[in-house]
Parts: sequence; structure tokens; C-alpha cells
Amino acid sequence: MRNRLTIFVVVAALLGLFAVALPAQAQGSVWTGQYYNNSFLADPIAVTQQDANIAFNWGLGSPAAGVGVDNFSVRWATDVSLQPGVYRFFALADDNIRVTFNYNQTIIDTFNTTQMGQTLSGDVQVTQAGVYHIQVDYREVTGDAYAYVTYANAATNPQPNFNVPTSGPSLTGSWTSQYFANPSLSGSPAAILSESSPNHNWGTGQPVPAVPADQWSARFTSVQTLNPGTYTASFNVDDGFRFYVNGVLLLDRYSTAVGLIHTTSFTVSGGPNTFQIDYVEYGGNGFLGFTLAQGTGSAPQPTTAPQQPPTATYGNITVTAFRLNVRTEPSATASVITRINRFEQYPITGRSADGRWFQIYITNQFGWVSGGWVNVPNASAVPVVGGGQTVQPPANTGLVVTATPYSVVIRSGPGTQFGRLATMPAGATAQVLGRNASATWWQISYNGITGWSSAEFARLQAGADPNTIAVTG
Repeated sequence: MRNRLTIFVVVAALLGLFAVALPAQAQGSVWTGQYYNNSFLADPIAVTQQDANIAFNWGLGSPAAGVGVDNFSVRWATDVSLQPGVYRFFALADDNIRVTFNYNQTIIDTFNTTQMGQTLSGDVQVTQAGVYHIQVDYREVTGDAYAYVTYANAATNPQPNFNVPTSGPSLTGSWTSQYFANPSLSGSPAAILSESSPNHNWGTGQPVPAVPADQWSARFTSVQTLNPGTYTASFNVDDGFRFYVNGVLLLDRYSTAVGLIHTTSFTVSGGPNTFQIDYVEYGGNGFLGFTLAQGTGSAPQPTTAPQQPPTATYGNITVTAFRLNVRTEPSATASVITRINRFEQYPITGRSADGRWFQIYITNQFGWVSGGWVNVPNASAVPVVGGGQTVQPPANTGLVVTATPYSVVIRSGPGTQFGRLATMPAGATAQVLGRNASATWWQISYNGITGWSSAEFARLQAGADPNTIAVTG
């Protein structure tokens, strides 16, 4: 009897330890959702309900009776018991979402940005065990509406697997998976498998033992029998992919598709149809999420509509950074469209007035990249184009610099990492427009070109005080 009692106590203790070690979400917290028929979270509350998870895709519809299809908002709140550790939160929404921890710590907030359809994350440190309050605010303005929030202890290496639900058909049958030990699907595959789905969350690990954790690719193919009609495919991928139906390329995000929902619609006549997904993993986390819905508009739509191709290009930029942001405007605070990788090339369509940003054409849209992280051939021939936050050249200071004793390179920014715009011959002079903070680089105007030259080889006129020159870069 005593031995049985001892065993019972030991088992109970072990069960208690396992219960403590469970991630917060595994403990079944319920959210209280308050739904408002306005976009300001302003009283009166139209509907209050208990939601097991924040995982909603309302599409173009209403979230609840008494709430409109547009211009509504939701506030979810819950109290959870957490052990010490770092907890990672993920959010995906259209239009805006904000996650607040313990009433005063904002973890994720897109209420003042345009980061629709982009997976965001944030960490919070819990220093002692206790009960903590979590609040999620959501705002829908117009168009599609969806909201997803998940969190877990960062020690478990959680991933943003939102598995966006659709009302469409489930895909049946097996998929042939070919894994390549390179990012270009070249050569013979290192492994060929038969799998039930192309959807995977590889995290930072290897997909199969014969393939490295980074710099690899895979091809998934399957024959799916569909009824006649129009279908919408939705992807959430890190890093990149291409999608084909019956040999026709419908989506090409092979450069990078990180953290965005990508969709495409297509029509089939019914019967067997060949699906192909090419996937690439460059580095960091790797996951592939693919869903299919019948009809159009039921899945989150791309955040940027395709734009008309450029009428002229001026060579290609070559990326020198390991990973480079492509932004909506020539500004470091502008929204990120996508990310591109080292050695990739994209057509140049223009530059900012100060020569520090270059406009490129990528995945059917225009974007801006910093000139400090790309090589630009013949940058002086690239025309200045408009772009919301383009910085205009400062006024002439009335001072001049002289190329001494050699010719001096004019660059797109105040540093040797910036691209070359032109060369000023020895003895030539240029108007001074500004300087950097340490007065080691001058912003100049030379033969209609605005750029930067090193103060070591572009000597300021005698008697001039550098402190009177405005800092412009």
C-alpha cells in the first residue's frame, strides 16, 4: 500500500510539472470579443461573445449580426496564467491590428501604418509567474476583413501558422515532393517523397536529411480533380514560391514572399488538373501554406494591385546586401513591399532627387531600394522620378569645392558604399549644397548632377566655414 501511495505521489508531481511547461495557448484561454459597428472601438457595443481563438476570415461579409461589412472594429481580451519566459506573438490582419500586454505594453500595432496582409511578430518578457492581461484591438475599413493572432513561449520556436480557412474544396490525393540541395531547383533532387500535402513548417531545420537548413528548394506536384468553375489559391510563404496550374504560371514570388498573403484566381473546365508549386528557402525560418477556395474574393487579397510595366528601364541594380527591403517610397520609414536577396538583379526605372534611392520594377509593381546596398551601372543616366517622400535638393550655399589633387567620384550618398553617379575631373569645381554631420562629405551639384564627394579630394574654398553649411545627409 505504501509503495502504491509513493507511486501515486510521484506521478501526480510529474503531471504537475508537465502542466506548468505547457505553452500559454495550450491551456485553453477564451477571448471575450466586443464587436462595434464603427471603426473607432466606440460605444455602444453591438455584440459581445466568447471566442476560442482569434482566427477569423470574414472576407467581404459581416463578423456578427448588427455589425456592418465595413467600418467595424473588435476588441478581444483574456487573462492567462504564464510562467517566466519570453513569449512571442504573431498577428496577421486586414486592415489594422494592435496587441497589448498587461494593459500598457504594446507588442504589435498597425493602426497608424499600411501593413495590411503582412505577418508581424513581437516578443514580451515575463519575469515572474502570474496572471497577465492580453488585449487585441482590430479595425476594418473596407474590402476584405480577416484577423489572426497567436502566441507561445519563444523557447518552443513557434511559427505563424495561421492556416487561413476557406470555404472551398479540400485537396485530395498525394503530392510528389522533390527536394534540392540548392535554391535553384537545379540538378538531380536530393530526395523524392510522396506526401499528403505541400504544406509544411520547417522552422530553421532541414526538410530532409540530405538537404541543408538554408539555401534549398523543392517542387511539389499533384493531379487534382475539380468541378468546373473559378477557384482562388492563397499562399503564406517564407521565403519564395511559384504556382502553376496545368503548366500555366499564375504566381511568381520566387524572389521573396515573406510574411504576405498572396492570392490568384483561375478557371478550370473540370476533371483532372495538374498543380505545381516551386518553393525556395534562402535562410531563417521556412514554411509553405497553401489553400484553395472555390469562387473569388473569399481569401485575403494582395495588398498592392499590379501596376503597368515601365515604358523604359535603365539597366539593372544588383543587390549587395544579404537581404534588402523594397519600400513603397524612397524613405527608410516607408512600408516594406517585399525583400530581395544578394546578387539578385532588377530593372531600374528611376531615382530620387538626392540620388540616394533607386526605383525598381519587381513582381508587377514599382518599389524603392537604398542606393547604399545596390550596385547601379551608369547611375547618372537614371532620371529622377516622383515618389511621395522623395527628398528635394537643398538650396545652393554659394560655396564651391575643387577636385584636388585628383579627380573625385560623385556618389549617390555620403560614403564609399553608395553607387557612383559621375566623376569630377581634377581642377573642376562644383556648387556646395550641404554636408554630412562630420563634414567629411559634401553634397554638391556638378553639371546638373546632384551627389556626394569626399571632402578629402573635394577641397572647400579657402576661408569658408563648414559650420555654416547645412547638414543634409
